[in-house]
Amino acid sequence: MVCCLALAACTPPIRQFDLNNQALTCAQANDYALRTLQAMGFTVTAFQPAAIGRTGRLQGTREERGTQDVTVVVTCNGKSVDIDASEDAKLLGQLEFKRGFYLSFTGIAQAAAVTEAEQREAALHPLAEHTGAGLRVLIEPVRGQAAKLDFDADLAAAGVLPVRITITNGTSRTYRFDPADIVLTQKDGTRVHPLSLDDTAQRVLAAPHPADAAALDSGALRQQLQGHALSADAVAAKQSVKGYLFFPLAPYVKGRVSLEDQATEESEGVVVEF
Repeated sequence: MVCCLALAACTPPIRQFDLNNQALTCAQANDYALRTLQAMGFTVTAFQPAAIGRTGRLQGTREERGTQDVTVVVTCNGKSVDIDASEDAKLLGQLEFKRGFYLSFTGIAQAAAVTEAEQREAALHPLAEHTGAGLRVLIEPVRGQAAKLDFDADLAAAGVLPVRITITNGTSRTYRFDPADIVLTQKDGTRVHPLSLDDTAQRVLAAPHPADAAALDSGALRQQLQGHALSADAVAAKQSVKGYLFFPLAPYVKGRVSLEDQATEESEGVVVEF
């Protein structure tokens, strides 16, 4: 009897790596699960973000001692989330993958929490108080399934690459820019300007989508694209602007933003390599 009680009290090793009742939002769980699979070397082949009342699912594959296919299910419970990660077609021997996923996921979540705390602290102080404050530009292509974190439609399948632009102005000057003049450059030197919102929407609506997917509502799609688009044309002193531009899908190597000092009309080009 004592032996049986001792066994019942022990937590099976695989249960040690459960990710239940995580104090995260749906958006955070979707983001961290995606980043976890990518950090583990998986190519994410399918991604349906979780939402309240809708289970999320990610599928990934990698070549490690043979092909390894995995599925991650994200369930939102209002104030917490459950994440279940498992290898496909494998009933036994899940421990190694579950352990790796658990360690990577919790590491990413902890790092994100530190970053968010630093951002909240920074928001309490003017940019001028920050060390090295100046004019900072980020150009971030959001490739593949990662775009589904912000967009319901599969932009990659439509041949569209969403690119997140962030311009932070820590100076005492105001800078103007034209989003249409922001360009990406391919390896052969070809420079490409962003698509208009109408062109982007037309490409997405014309692209084939899975038979079991809900029909795209053109009005809702345009509203979503507009809501995330970079609409500003200036960044004032001690301010920041952020938003997406949409480019034809291609292997770009760098991007360039031209900014003009509003007072002196002097131009400055900022190049960001990917």
